[in-house]
Amino acid sequence: MFTFLVLITTTAVLVLHRSWASLLFIGNISYAHELEPFFHLVKTHDDLCIGGTSHSGYIGLEEDSEDKPKRSFFWYFEAQNNHEDAPVILTIGGGPGSSGMANPLFGQSHCKVTENKTTVANPNAWSENYNLVALDHPIGVGFSYGTQVNNSRAAAYDAYDFLIKFFHLFPKLANNKLVLAGGSYGGTYIPHIATVIREQNAALAAGGGVPGATHLNLEAMMVSNPMSDLLTHKRWALQQRCYYTDFYNTSTCNAAFERLPFCLESIQMAYMNDTVENRALAMAVCEDVYPDRVPGRSLENVNLRCDGTLENCTPETTWASDFMNLPATKATLGVPEHLNFSFVSRQVHKEFVAEGDMVQQAYLLYEDLLRAGYRLLHYIGKLDANCAWPGVLSMLRLVRSQYQSAFLAAPDLPWTSEDATVRAIGPGAGNFTYVLMGSAGHFVTDDQPVLVKKILYHWVENVPFEVEQDQSGAS
Repeated sequence: MFTFLVLITTTAVLVLHRSWASLLFIGNISYAHELEPFFHLVKTHDDLCIGGTSHSGYIGLEEDSEDKPKRSFFWYFEAQNNHEDAPVILTIGGGPGSSGMANPLFGQSHCKVTENKTTVANPNAWSENYNLVALDHPIGVGFSYGTQVNNSRAAAYDAYDFLIKFFHLFPKLANNKLVLAGGSYGGTYIPHIATVIREQNAALAAGGGVPGATHLNLEAMMVSNPMSDLLTHKRWALQQRCYYTDFYNTSTCNAAFERLPFCLESIQMAYMNDTVENRALAMAVCEDVYPDRVPGRSLENVNLRCDGTLENCTPETTWASDFMNLPATKATLGVPEHLNFSFVSRQVHKEFVAEGDMVQQAYLLYEDLLRAGYRLLHYIGKLDANCAWPGVLSMLRLVRSQYQSAFLAAPDLPWTSEDATVRAIGPGAGNFTYVLMGSAGHFVTDDQPVLVKKILYHWVENVPFEVEQDQSGAS
């Protein structure tokens, strides 16, 4: 069973001022009756991210100590409206190894980062009506530091550990609706995190679980352009890159299709005989099936013309790193001066690849989650050649749930004037919903911020996606 060890730290220090910029908690103070003491540092400010109040800092996870730290960095953006009652959205990065701080700085929070290392108000903020908690997950990513893990299941326990301690520090939010949000490799992280929450909630209800923990009010998940199954991901990537777009030329496609069966067979073998060795073999066999970068094109959005690197095709990644590494930014956020921020941790990525964590069918975890009543949304950018929509749709068709037959039979209905379609199974916004955005790539919030905010509203509030009518009035 998942347990905590008592953390013995130095004497706690509490500094409290009335101004928004100077609320600071440091040390091992703990306010619940039974939750074991843990390290935490929280700073509150309203000038770093223009447009609202936010809190940032660290929470020490299980086995954290001064000599051997294990500390999650978070940045919590208060809802600009009615924050004490607003739903809480946990947003994480992908990768594996990508920082969760890119999400708020790209358009989810009430500010956006600029080229000149400042922030400006964001008119399409998720945090207008929802509490947004950005987490650098897992340890080693972004500003999180200390003892690392190398697989998504262990990382999910760390995320659960973080959440129960976060709600302990912000108890007024503890009973609010919780939504998990992620994309890319978040498609593997999210079902694992949700599964651990479901398991631990059940343990608490049965009188077990983590001492002092409270029930997490998880209601829904929302995932953009995910990789939740390596087999469908690899099987359909060439369809997107060779037939649905012109990302590859004919010779590249022909050569890739010759190599693809060996890759698919190695993945299937790893699924049938799940060992680190078989997973590593599958990764090695699949590595050279096709190139991930094409000069002059963006893998994340095939309509972009650039040099093919993430830094130049998506310059916001560089802007975010530059902004986060400013000494003033670190001081305001509560980050140790010696830590350096990067958009992707190569070390975390290397450890997850070595473990073969990518070679798994994480989507199968959705089956129990759906049966337990949690709602699931996939909202996908059609222009993404990285985690391409054909593979996502193929994976969703394979989810064996009470919604499978209806999902397989349902059409994709046009929704909004922004070239989007929706397939929603269930009442309201649906229990099992798929939205395809025609003008977005991998970074959907950055590409179509207005549309994504509209999707967010419908999903979190569980409001039906109205099907637009054509000029004749027929739907």
